[in-house]
Amino acid sequence: MSFVDELKRRNVFRVGIAYAIAAWLLLQMVDVVVPIIDAPDWVSKAILLLIAVGFPLALLFAWAFELTPDGLKFERDVDRSQSITHTTGRKLDFAIIGILAVAVALFAIDKFIWSAAPDGPKVAAKRSLAVIPFVNMSNDPEQVFFSDGISEEILNTLVRAEGISVASRTSSFAYRNHDQSIPQIAETLGVLFVLEGSVRKDGDKLRITAQLIDAKSDRHLWSETYDRKLVDIFAVQSDIANSITTAIHNELGIESDARISVKTLTDNMTAYDLYLKGSLAHAHRLVPEDLQNSALWLEQAVEIDPDFAVAWEALAAVYSTIPFWNIQDRTLEEYIRMSNDAADRALELDPNLAYAWGIKGSNITAVPPYDLIEGNDYYEAALKADPRNATMLNWYGSGLQMSGYLEEGLALQRKCLDVDPGYVNCVFFVEQGLHALGRHAEAMAVADQYLEPLNAVQTSATRAAVFLLSGNRSAAFLLARDVLGLEGAPVYGFINALEQPDADHTEAIRRFDAWAAENAVDLTRYPEILAAFGAYDRVDLEISSELWFWLPNYRDFRQSDRFRSLIREYGHYDLWKVKGFPPQCRSVGDDDFECD
Repeated sequence: MSFVDELKRRNVFRVGIAYAIAAWLLLQMVDVVVPIIDAPDWVSKAILLLIAVGFPLALLFAWAFELTPDGLKFERDVDRSQSITHTTGRKLDFAIIGILAVAVALFAIDKFIWSAAPDGPKVAAKRSLAVIPFVNMSNDPEQVFFSDGISEEILNTLVRAEGISVASRTSSFAYRNHDQSIPQIAETLGVLFVLEGSVRKDGDKLRITAQLIDAKSDRHLWSETYDRKLVDIFAVQSDIANSITTAIHNELGIESDARISVKTLTDNMTAYDLYLKGSLAHAHRLVPEDLQNSALWLEQAVEIDPDFAVAWEALAAVYSTIPFWNIQDRTLEEYIRMSNDAADRALELDPNLAYAWGIKGSNITAVPPYDLIEGNDYYEAALKADPRNATMLNWYGSGLQMSGYLEEGLALQRKCLDVDPGYVNCVFFVEQGLHALGRHAEAMAVADQYLEPLNAVQTSATRAAVFLLSGNRSAAFLLARDVLGLEGAPVYGFINALEQPDADHTEAIRRFDAWAAENAVDLTRYPEILAAFGAYDRVDLEISSELWFWLPNYRDFRQSDRFRSLIREYGHYDLWKVKGFPPQCRSVGDDDFECD
């Protein structure tokens, strides 16, 4: 008998096949169970190692031993005439068929049921990418603006890729000079892939190194080094973005041959340097001087290259922000006019600049006559130019929610989270919108789903009100106590006023006013608190950036003359007459309305 025939007789092949199929099933179970029980990464690796070591041992065991009616014996001790290896082989055949059937069923379920299921939060997270700031390897530490700028431009390009959601710049850029591992960063940001790299700029020479990492396995999917002239920067950005998109699509099994186009923004690299410095100073603003420097650099950029469209767009954004940072060298009206002029110039050069359209829409709400109809037209133009622009989805959505179109605005905020699950402002407007609609349990679930992975907390009087709606009085008090500017305020009175709107809160508002006078706090900056106390004549919606006045806690305010006056003053009533009244409000007589 040949050696191969002897292997067959001793069922060594059958044992090997059964072991391999069973090992595959075990690894599938491990892949599912390990993340659920939050086991460390080494558990999966240890099980894989044990399976690998066990395979040759199983074959050796099948060769050396035989199963007999009297139990397990060494093969050499079994009389060939008494051997039952044929019967054992038949049993192994049935075992292999059974295990194989389970494996095929599991494969079919994974392929045609789980993979075909609609994308939910977990699936979306598996398609997510974080771009952490590229390391500045230049000799000049001041060139960090350039490496950050390149990182952000690549991030902005990847946002447009189909089938991929990209973590927001705010979330990702918190990991500059990080000392955490890539899997740790990915877990915190809720992403599966991480792009990192470095930038070295020396005169007109440029070296960019980029690498895409599968955070789950901590392995490189793609890496490349580019040695180019500075004027080739836009071609490099295009190459990186498309290479990354292809790698992620291949890894996830997404069929797409669409390429992302990257335009040449300017031929003048000095202007491009100034644009990056100005844009980053605006994005990372901490003090008024950051905005003043940003405006200066961007003004220089458009002076050098008057046809630099995105620099005009960035300058429009800076001008619209400056007056709200206590910079008073010009009036609010002057800065809004300058912002609109810069946005118009940007759109003259490139009508598809979404931010420029959005800035014009936002400026509508900054100064009278508050033509929200025109403002919404600008937002529509912005989303037509870039339907996946998370900021525009947030701005337009929040504008609709402020005007009372809670469901319509909520839908846009959810689209924002589909594009960028880490966009905290969109999470807050989804949460507040759901509370305003009375869907409190769903609102809290959304907050837990999106904010917990980001470790994001918002402390505001409005958030205190929504926690009260959810029945969590203690959390509402703690949030109100920690609101910026209200440290040490008698916030229990505010909580009580929300809970008991019909009670007499004269003494509570007197104590709050006394505290505010003693601590030089302007309570008109907290309209939700004044409205809770019933001090409607002191309430203004000019600085409101939250949906407090649509929450169930504030129904009495919505039925007041002051509310109707403010709705008219800030353009909402004119919008209603054209667009239609929101569901909770209705026309009364020839020229009046009421809201629930």
